[in-house]
Amino acid sequence: MAKISSILKNTVWIVLTLALFTSAVLAGLYLENNMRIEEVKFEGNHYTDLESLEEALELPIGMLADSVSYDSLFMDLKALPYVEDATVSMGILGTLTFKVTEREPFAMLVDGNRRVYVAQGGIKLPVIPEKVKDVPLVYGFSARSLSDTLKSDSYRQVEDFLIAARKNEIGWVTISEVSWNESEGVVALTYENGVKLLFGNDQFEEKMKNWDAFYTEVISKKGMAAFTSIDLRFEDQIVTRNS
Repeated sequence: MAKISSILKNTVWIVLTLALFTSAVLAGLYLENNMRIEEVKFEGNHYTDLESLEEALELPIGMLADSVSYDSLFMDLKALPYVEDATVSMGILGTLTFKVTEREPFAMLVDGNRRVYVAQGGIKLPVIPEKVKDVPLVYGFSARSLSDTLKSDSYRQVEDFLIAARKNEIGWVTISEVSWNESEGVVALTYENGVKLLFGNDQFEEKMKNWDAFYTEVISKKGMAAFTSIDLRFEDQIVTRNS
């Protein structure tokens, strides 16, 4: 009998606990959905200034949280160049907070006097002078019209190369400029001495490993000034031209 009584007591406690938890959750949802928005905040933005974020939205100050069209607000935010995505949360004091995820520049397009950043996916981004990022320069593509996404096969080759270079510590710190042409494919210049590196097309992760090994084993001993070009397009050999 004592054992049965103990089981009944435990069951009662579990039921009460679940009931209280359910009530708290429902109360919280009710409070959140029926709360009036008193303030709007933004988090996670670096390249996009607060003024631009606020101007992109009709701030829903004074509205009930459950009466706001959040999908529409997200679309307005994502119309800003650097904003890739956003989420929203409602605080108990009536503060609506947008968490912004921004695109990250990983190269700078140089087109005559025009310069714009480019993010993965070929998306062009304006250069913000006070928030300059040290990234490789890319030549041979239009820097006009930020709304035009780069989609050509030649750009895809350059982007695939940059992604592979970014994964390789030696590759990312030694390369300063990148371009593409029909006969040589992806061509890069080194920060030091402007040595021409030929990477061709595709299989860039493997070619970057070869560059890493060559830099570590040969250039570290002879110096970059010993070479004018290094051809990494071939699977079984690295062809060099000496100074």
